[in-house]
Amino acid sequence: MMLVGLDVGGTFTDAALVDGKTGRCVAWVKAPTQAGTVLPGILEALEGLLRESRADARTVKRLTVSSTLGLNALLTGNTRPVGVLALPGPGIDPTLFWPQDPLFKILPGAQDHRGRVTAVPDPKAVDAALESLKKLGAETLVIVCKFSPKNPELEKSLAAEARKKFGADTPIVLGFETSGSLNFPRRLHTAWCNAALYTVSRDFHRDLEKASRDLGLTCPIHILKADAGSFSATEALTDPASTMGSGPAAGLLGILAMAGLSGRDSPIFGTADKYMIDMGGTSTDIALLAAGQPLLAREGLTVSGRPTLIRTLWTRSIALGGDSALRCKNGEVSIGPDRSGPALSLDPEQKGVPFSRPATLTDALNVLEIASVGNAQLSRQAIRLMIEDPACPPAIKNGQADPEAQSRALARLFLAGALQRIKKEALEILEEINTQPVYTIRELLVDKKLEPECAMFIGAPAGALRPALENALGLPVIAPEESPFANALGAALAKPTKAAELYADTLLGRMTIPDFRVEKNIGGDYRLEDARRDMSGAFAEAFQNEEPGQAQTVFAESFAVLDPSGRRGRILRIRSQYAAGLVLREEG
Repeated sequence: MMLVGLDVGGTFTDAALVDGKTGRCVAWVKAPTQAGTVLPGILEALEGLLRESRADARTVKRLTVSSTLGLNALLTGNTRPVGVLALPGPGIDPTLFWPQDPLFKILPGAQDHRGRVTAVPDPKAVDAALESLKKLGAETLVIVCKFSPKNPELEKSLAAEARKKFGADTPIVLGFETSGSLNFPRRLHTAWCNAALYTVSRDFHRDLEKASRDLGLTCPIHILKADAGSFSATEALTDPASTMGSGPAAGLLGILAMAGLSGRDSPIFGTADKYMIDMGGTSTDIALLAAGQPLLAREGLTVSGRPTLIRTLWTRSIALGGDSALRCKNGEVSIGPDRSGPALSLDPEQKGVPFSRPATLTDALNVLEIASVGNAQLSRQAIRLMIEDPACPPAIKNGQADPEAQSRALARLFLAGALQRIKKEALEILEEINTQPVYTIRELLVDKKLEPECAMFIGAPAGALRPALENALGLPVIAPEESPFANALGAALAKPTKAAELYADTLLGRMTIPDFRVEKNIGGDYRLEDARRDMSGAFAEAFQNEEPGQAQTVFAESFAVLDPSGRRGRILRIRSQYAAGLVLREEG
């Protein structure tokens, strides 16, 4: 069984062909990611991978893609207009957690905590809100009612009205389909993210499908999620927000894969607490592993100030990478946050001074002979030109008369600044994690204080920068030989995963599993064993073509209730999941 992993970054697209039985990488390639379009880089990487490995495309059983495309679209505002209909009911004011937005409409209408409709929206108010959203140019719609996971009736009826006004093909995201968790503000933001990314996701997956088929790949296509699991490209179309944050997830899975391949005597394998530091061309991701396992964020992913219900690994991303721009200003040096890459040494259009854009961190590494990337002479010229700038730190000009020595001194300043930034962020995320109980992808760790004993360093610059980072952190730093393609390796081996909530109310005669869009009428004798069976069946139906293992029940409760007339009933809740991890079976 051969598996392909793609990691689409802002600078490079990496592809890895992995033996699904052993987890070993058979071949890997790196292709430049073009600005404005990721498809050429994906095509080049896949073509190169099949050519280098001489593999028959028909032997590939799955292609899994990790991409920052959705995250970047939200961060840069490159999304289509989203119209929102919110039904908060009494007791909550959405303006307290939603930015001022003419496309955000609050409607009357409500459901109680059991999902019963207590107020039907005024049809005239609904029509006026929809007409206003249409005039304002909304291209996708979001409809979210408080407590809708327990009863989607209001959201569905409003969606039917919206399609009359906007057309049957208008993408509409309903809150109950977004998540089964009962957090109205976060569910609202999650639904908005899915609607905002609908067009981006649709176009990306259409191109990805065409590219893979043109190359003879007939396997299923999966997309990596922020929680380190994967789901089908079809699911990603309706839940694109879950793919945000997949880059750090790929890196952490890559580390787990390398640990499994390294042998128990290797420090990679060890179950000690450790940092993960993943440096790419555009950014650096920092995370912690507790006893060898990645941590899950307690609440959910927050993007551009929007708190969501998206399950995500606990990571921190900073705008610092090999392509970060170098500048001198007022006698100080700065790195990024903007990307200037690729390195001047790699740019065929840069024939020498004057340069059309700033030098990069990679150029500084060339000057220090830590790296040897492209035409190092262009890197030396660029750094030397910065010394002539009046904004250059005076100590550089006054400390050495030799231009070459001055260039090296300035390059060392840039490198030191980059390493100190990484150290600062690493210490901050460690302090943040140690102030509260944490979850790994396997279990809850109570009152455990993390004490990293080493750092795993991955990404293209890892091998060259390892000694310098080790000195800066004051910890052993390990850069495995698989570091340059660790993210693609992790993506290839990601297990399909899913979490779902079941709600049942015997007095109302209703059971729902919003995450699987399951609704069922139930009788008064419905019990936990019935709920477990229904949940198991829903998972089996959703994953009928996959082998992710047994779904775990992580929460279950059942309690008695009385209605106003004295009738007895029960309310039941179950949460189950397929835990994230690697495709490799432990018994295999």
